[in-house]
Amino acid sequence: MANILDRIASEENLTKSERKIAQVILKNPAIVVNENIAQLAKRAGVSEPSIVRFCRRFGADGYPSFKLVLGTTVSQDSIKNIESVKQGDSVSDVISKVVGQAKNSVNNLSRNLSEEICARVIDAVSQSRRIMVIAQGLSEFIAVDFTNRMLNLGFACERYSDKQSMSLAASTLRTGDVLIAISGTGENLDVISASILARRVGGVVIGLCPEECTLAQNCALVMKCQEDVVLGTDAMLSNRLSLMLMGQVIIGGVMLRRAIAMKDLKAKIEIARRDLYTKNEVEETVDDEPNDDDSSIKVGAPITTLDWHPY
Repeated sequence: MANILDRIASEENLTKSERKIAQVILKNPAIVVNENIAQLAKRAGVSEPSIVRFCRRFGADGYPSFKLVLGTTVSQDSIKNIESVKQGDSVSDVISKVVGQAKNSVNNLSRNLSEEICARVIDAVSQSRRIMVIAQGLSEFIAVDFTNRMLNLGFACERYSDKQSMSLAASTLRTGDVLIAISGTGENLDVISASILARRVGGVVIGLCPEECTLAQNCALVMKCQEDVVLGTDAMLSNRLSLMLMGQVIIGGVMLRRAIAMKDLKAKIEIARRDLYTKNEVEETVDDEPNDDDSSIKVGAPITTLDWHPY
């Protein structure tokens, strides 16, 4: 058992109870090293015999020997860093614990993020003509960052956070359009409602959220964050960090997948970006031969109907 965590993460033939146990262990392996079988069974929502069977599946005689193997994988530094900041900690302790928690979160995400799901998400986003991002509350800043990054790459990407705008925009999606729903809890009612509506009209709904949540049940593809949100705890850091890194994974894959199209747009994007920071005089242009019949609305004349549509 060179690395028990990698073996657990890569094992596909697990029962429902075993998947629950694996999820709890992979989420915070350092905690498992310091708890008894009853505590682990309670946190995983399974029976103690299920824990024993799980341990034997991975070559251990029982739970105590399984913890010994797990302890060799989880370093003492990781065990210390997993602790929450508490009264009496020094500045050094706070730095060590916060940074340690971030490291554990990154390692867990790297270990558990499905390559197959990531590939399908990158493909869907890369081939979409319209990308819609929705989020509310503490997850909204992640949506802002993701949208700005996509716009800087030249993609048609839009973001919504209020209930009415999300619903109206979702209803205008077409087959092949993508909606990315970001939620740290996966239980935000407005985000869930917009996601359901988007799927109903043919959009591809991608969820960045916890695995076992209502939002995940209404998404075509789910990239799982490693921590549920628990206000006032270090889990919030892990949750937000996981969501932001998953967004970066999508962007990194899309950059490779659409490299040719991005190259063609590079000059236009550079000009737009330069104009944001450089004060240029606006050049006025006058047509030498104005076209009187430009199909625009004329004062005093009936409003004509355009013969084109936006889709």
